[in-house]
Amino acid sequence: MKWAMEDPARFLREKEELEHLEIKVGWLSLAWRISEDGAIVVDIDMTIHGRVFAGIMTYPDVFPDSPPYIRPRDKSERWSNHQYGEGGSLCLQWRADNWHPDVTGADMVRSAYELLSTEQHPELPHAVPSAHSLTEGQGLRWIFRRFVATIEVLSTWLMLPLPSQTRLTSVTVYNGGAAVMFAAKVADAQDVLQNVADIPEGISKPFSLFSLPGEGWVFRSDDFDQMQPVESVEALVQVLIKAGFATDDVLVQEAGRYIARTIILLGKEWGSLRVFLINSGEQPELLEHRVVWPSRFGSRLSKESQKLSKIRVGIVGLGSVGSKVAVSLARSGVRRFLLVDDDYLAPGNIVRHELSWAHVGAHKAWAVSHALELVAAGVQVDVNTIRLAGQESAVKTEAALKDLSNCDLLIDATANPEVFLLLAALAKRNGIPLCWGEIFAGGYGGMIARARPRHDPNPLAVRDAYYAHLSTLPESPFKNVASYDGNEEQPLVAYDSDVGFVATALTRLAIDTALSRSPSEFPHSVYLLGMCREWIFEEPFDTRPIDVQGQGWGRDENAVSDEDKVTVVKALLNMYEGDVSDNTDPSS
Repeated sequence: MKWAMEDPARFLREKEELEHLEIKVGWLSLAWRISEDGAIVVDIDMTIHGRVFAGIMTYPDVFPDSPPYIRPRDKSERWSNHQYGEGGSLCLQWRADNWHPDVTGADMVRSAYELLSTEQHPELPHAVPSAHSLTEGQGLRWIFRRFVATIEVLSTWLMLPLPSQTRLTSVTVYNGGAAVMFAAKVADAQDVLQNVADIPEGISKPFSLFSLPGEGWVFRSDDFDQMQPVESVEALVQVLIKAGFATDDVLVQEAGRYIARTIILLGKEWGSLRVFLINSGEQPELLEHRVVWPSRFGSRLSKESQKLSKIRVGIVGLGSVGSKVAVSLARSGVRRFLLVDDDYLAPGNIVRHELSWAHVGAHKAWAVSHALELVAAGVQVDVNTIRLAGQESAVKTEAALKDLSNCDLLIDATANPEVFLLLAALAKRNGIPLCWGEIFAGGYGGMIARARPRHDPNPLAVRDAYYAHLSTLPESPFKNVASYDGNEEQPLVAYDSDVGFVATALTRLAIDTALSRSPSEFPHSVYLLGMCREWIFEEPFDTRPIDVQGQGWGRDENAVSDEDKVTVVKALLNMYEGDVSDNTDPSS
């Protein structure tokens, strides 16, 4: 109704043209009214080939920027193949995708009449060509049961001989509006079950998702190219028998109930793939799944991303920054992780953390590891819930540091100076590049930094140069909290988008470092990142690089004399010989 008050001239034009059409033609009668929800509607009765089509045309509140729509007044009626289901609106000549404000309601009524007159002709019915192209997403909108066919699954099944029968294990994930089935393990021609290489293992873990496992059979035969109608379990069994397969393991009863079975039918080509579920119960129920095909566009990552799969990344701190960096790296191609964090996910962390309430109360490192296992196939995650630079067993700390020393890249996402000192020393001793970042309190900006052997000063030198540069700048408006982990005294005040901005930049810096790009996309070791007009930043996305000079990664060889080196070697040899002597059996 609002549109008529705002544009009375258009409302009067609509009434005039529709009333003129009613007088001019002999098949239309109209009745204007206001609907229960306050919309302007017109009851339209169209007499077509002796049948009265009782419809209703509704003017949306945003008319004339959006088209009016015509549907049956009886919501159970289906008038046309060009209709959105029973009682749905007609797909007419003018739609949301080609609408123009100059088109009137009278034009819509004419279009509806032409459509129904052509389709419903008693002697010469004619199909009206469809101008409506649905996307794959639109086509799946009302399909509850779906099966995701990946490249590896299809490749394995298409290599099976004709005819053949092999096993599979499936998993069905229940989420908003759909039950989606995946093939978790498939058997080859020798009937050896193996994991599907391009499906994450996390899909099969029920504690990560609400999912149900399943078992079944893959049947391949050229008989299945015909795509015969299969609407019941009995019909499915007959199709299998006709193709020459035994069905003893298809319809199986146990304790008076039928066991659920996933049944795959495949002919010569992948387009013949059909997926069925025999649901468990006292009576067998057959549920066919719509196949979701692999994307025809292939990989969305560059070829260089394949190098990241060989890089082991150690991330210390899985809070708001570390969790986002970890997930983004997995999406970018990193497949090997070591996650270190002693903290758990608290309700207050949700405002900025990558995870959700599904993981509240769980340790962040374990929760993020489960998230990574759902992001990509082939992810390997090691987890350590130790608190670095905290009160921990010296043995556990040594083991954690040794594990970190076996990484190819270290990332400090703790904003904890004590942890940074440990990682800086570890990185320098083992020649491992180190990246780190922090969010400025208040969320107006942040910093990212890195130190690489042979390219940058050592991590402590980079940090010292950063602080030296800060001393030359005006005092920042907000004092940074000591850290943003679980034991912080003052919580960091910032939006998720503020943290995400810095985390994204830190991820890009880490990827550049892991790939050892030459030349690097980041010519400086430290960057100050602004997200608003504050402090030294003049506008959003204001980036200030910092030139860094300082000591390299090598040790000062002049500090150790040759005499000292010889003395150390002699002492170690004496210790070794003494150990051998103590372990020698005197009677031997």
